[in-house]
Amino acid sequence: MIAVVLAAGRGTRLGDIGVPKPLVPVGGVAVIDRILDGLATDGFEEAIVITGHGADEVERHVVDHHGVGVRFARQAEPLGTAHALRAARDLLGEAPFLVTWADVIVEPRPYRDVADAATGHDAAVAVNHVADLSAGGAVAFADGLVTGVTEKPGPGAGWNLTGILALDPLVWPYVDGVEQSVRGEFELPQAIDAWVGDGASIAAVPMDGKVFEIGTPEGLAAASSYFSGETSRSR
Repeated sequence: MIAVVLAAGRGTRLGDIGVPKPLVPVGGVAVIDRILDGLATDGFEEAIVITGHGADEVERHVVDHHGVGVRFARQAEPLGTAHALRAARDLLGEAPFLVTWADVIVEPRPYRDVADAATGHDAAVAVNHVADLSAGGAVAFADGLVTGVTEKPGPGAGWNLTGILALDPLVWPYVDGVEQSVRGEFELPQAIDAWVGDGASIAAVPMDGKVFEIGTPEGLAAASSYFSGETSRSR
């Protein structure tokens, strides 16, 4: 299964960080290195990295660096996750594929678990429980299957779309058909919601370990603190 890493974001919430967001160091290791190393460890042999802001710098950093074959596609404009995923379409063929956000780190690595959970279903998505869904995607599920996804629903606790998904190519009409949101973006969670509405069977995979979203100063600080002591932990 090919993995797609969505690494085109600007990281505006982080302020002046001096590097493109995928290259932000977390415990001394760039976040995209952590993700690609995790994919390789989980048996993924090929990854497509979607770049945008700082594309040249990200691509120079990543190429031939991880024990996983990397190809690149570029998102021409910062218009959301569904728009970014479309850039990989011609490179993916007709097989199922994994998608991961490049600003989310999960420990222990869940990529293979999510890919395996899609067996017998149209897709599988990682979910983690959070105290505030304002900046996330709320996932409703019953009996292990997703019943709906709402992007940035507002304050309140619930299950969040972690940003790791295993998808069948049947998703493409919904990725193509998603409408631009009030935030001016074409958002993959809304494509997933429309797909579910048409009867797609999508497994929800709860994350038991740590989940860090490094797109905010608070998330980056928490991840940096956690990984600063990783040499003393079993990995």
